[in-house]
Amino acid sequence: MSRTLTLIDAGWDSVRATAERGQRADALARLTTLLARPDVPAALAAEGHRFAGELALDLGRYAAARRHLKVSAALDPGRGGTHYLAGRAWEEDPDGCDRKAAICYRRAMKFGSQSLHRAAFGRAAARCGKVRFGARAMLAAAEQAPGDLAVVRIAVQGLLEAGRVAAARRVLITTRFLRPGASELVALWERVKFEAARQTQKAGATARTREIARYAQDAHFATDGDRVTLPFVRVVRGAEAPKGGPDGVAGTVRRDVASFPRPHLARLRTRKADR
Repeated sequence: MSRTLTLIDAGWDSVRATAERGQRADALARLTTLLARPDVPAALAAEGHRFAGELALDLGRYAAARRHLKVSAALDPGRGGTHYLAGRAWEEDPDGCDRKAAICYRRAMKFGSQSLHRAAFGRAAARCGKVRFGARAMLAAAEQAPGDLAVVRIAVQGLLEAGRVAAARRVLITTRFLRPGASELVALWERVKFEAARQTQKAGATARTREIARYAQDAHFATDGDRVTLPFVRVVRGAEAPKGGPDGVAGTVRRDVASFPRPHLARLRTRKADR
């Protein structure tokens, strides 16, 4: 029995050494062969499947990563890092599922209060349509660890995806004050400025579209057969008009009014009186 454990430990050390040399695919193949043995201890199997899932995730083999991480979570369910890696395997997979990623991140939060897990959960929740709830989680994570670049990166990216540009800017300003020499923050700051400019441009285009639609409606209300009355203008006759004539009698004047969204009521009343 001791000889078997020695062989397993030697194989495990060989796998880790191979991974440290950058040969992740070779390390994953050796580790898969090692984990197929029926005499691997449960503790080593849980750690081995977790490491295999991490290697598969780095290699882009998301389905294999989820299989290994599922076995590891079953053997050691109280480890939040395993659930976090499973969430990444769902989130980074082009054919994955943000809802399942959010479920994995929520499980990771139950077994620890790491800000990284909370930020990832908030981003996944926002991608699932829970924008307000997800934004609160990301802001709480960034406030809990304002100097952690991994947390800030996820929070800023998630807030920008959710359209919360002002909140992303506030988070990044705090982090740049705490980490002034971090080069990664420069790229994030440029992206925040780009998203802010695009949001401003989009708001201006929307305002112009609404203004064009408003003028079009006013022009439609002002048209009456072959006669056209200028928008925002109505004619007042009789006693309603001020004493503007040379002899102090009531005359006909123009009075600017806002016709949107109502039609020209005075003109409609005049038409009814003519009938």
